[in-house]
Amino acid sequence: MDPAAERLAPLLSQLVNYERARPDARLWDLATMRACLQRPGALPCPRPAVQVGGSKGKGTTCALLARLVQAAGIRPGFYSSPHVTTLLERIRVDGRDIAVGDLERILRDVLAAPTERAPTFFEAMTLAAAQSFREQAVDLAIWEVGLGGRHDATSALPVDASIVTTIELEHTDVLGATIAAIAGEKAPVVRPGGVGFTGCGGAALAVIRAHCAAVAAELFVLGEHFGLRDVRFDADGARGVLWLPGGAARPFFLPDAAAFELPALALAAAAFARVLPERPLRLDPVLRPELPCRFELRAEPDGEALVLDGAHTEQSLLAVAAELRRRWPGRKATFLVGSAAGKRWREAFSAVADAADSVVATAVSGTTSEDAAVIATYFSARGVPCSVAADAAAGLRELRRRPGPRVVTGSFYLAGEARRLLDASA
Repeated sequence: MDPAAERLAPLLSQLVNYERARPDARLWDLATMRACLQRPGALPCPRPAVQVGGSKGKGTTCALLARLVQAAGIRPGFYSSPHVTTLLERIRVDGRDIAVGDLERILRDVLAAPTERAPTFFEAMTLAAAQSFREQAVDLAIWEVGLGGRHDATSALPVDASIVTTIELEHTDVLGATIAAIAGEKAPVVRPGGVGFTGCGGAALAVIRAHCAAVAAELFVLGEHFGLRDVRFDADGARGVLWLPGGAARPFFLPDAAAFELPALALAAAAFARVLPERPLRLDPVLRPELPCRFELRAEPDGEALVLDGAHTEQSLLAVAAELRRRWPGRKATFLVGSAAGKRWREAFSAVADAADSVVATAVSGTTSEDAAVIATYFSARGVPCSVAADAAAGLRELRRRPGPRVVTGSFYLAGEARRLLDASA
């Protein structure tokens, strides 16, 4: 149990938490956020600021951007979701979680403001982050989008640059049934007259280009206006050259890099160079961010490797499978999987079926869950041995009885719970 969440329960229990309730339609807009930002005594929003949206890679991009800011000798404020270990990690300044007393004080202030509709959990946390970052005079505020973009609480905050990482079919019941429709919901993180950076291609990129043209925003595309070349991996990480909008080229070294982290590094570096042009961009080496449950690698007592990853979409799980093959060529992995309800889990798990020696399926706690027995039937029908565990603890015990590498994936809730169990037993 998270002690911070327990202490704040009297406040948080008043709030609708759509992360856990998982609505099948959008039930929020920006009106409440804007009203709360104008409440008496509210501090001005922190600037400069960068907003990061997209289907996957948001958290990695934000974390790398925060580390680039720290490497320049200045202080980032990083707002993220979901949390893995504690609610406090959603609001971080210079790499440190917000103090529970400060969060309690700010939330009381936020919730005391009269509004037509009470803020949701995510809106209240976003408002708390804005006030915390302003109080602590951060040098760059970094906002990770929660869901979509057009109506996300972070889109009520002013920013100086925006990033759209990738677009996949996800949250289709809320965002739309096609890549183009989802891109249409995420593209508005690029503000009128602003500047955007994206790693998207195909139909998603076409939508983002059209949006930027309509709102007179600049757009820089990974692979066209900036990117990576001469990339090579060795035992220590990834090295190569990162080229920026305008043509400047910088050598980079990202220690212990996963291949799917490199586009995030390029996006973060390009945004940094635009928003903080007078600050040094230090890329050799890049300060390694802590990325809990994002291909988080742990050594097991029996010498095997255990990977914790919250990936839950087809493309993100394809990236996990590719990284497993790169690190352990010729070996198949054993998986512990689960899925929150309403996800496209069949499409997602199809991405790792060929990489699996065997699978353990379990329910996800903390939110509504897909039936683990149905997931097990899916894998078995594909020729992958799959058993069912009663909960994450039982699933982790079963996983650790099997050969490695071992992977916990399919949900941040599951990967986070496994992480807490591992830490408690260490």
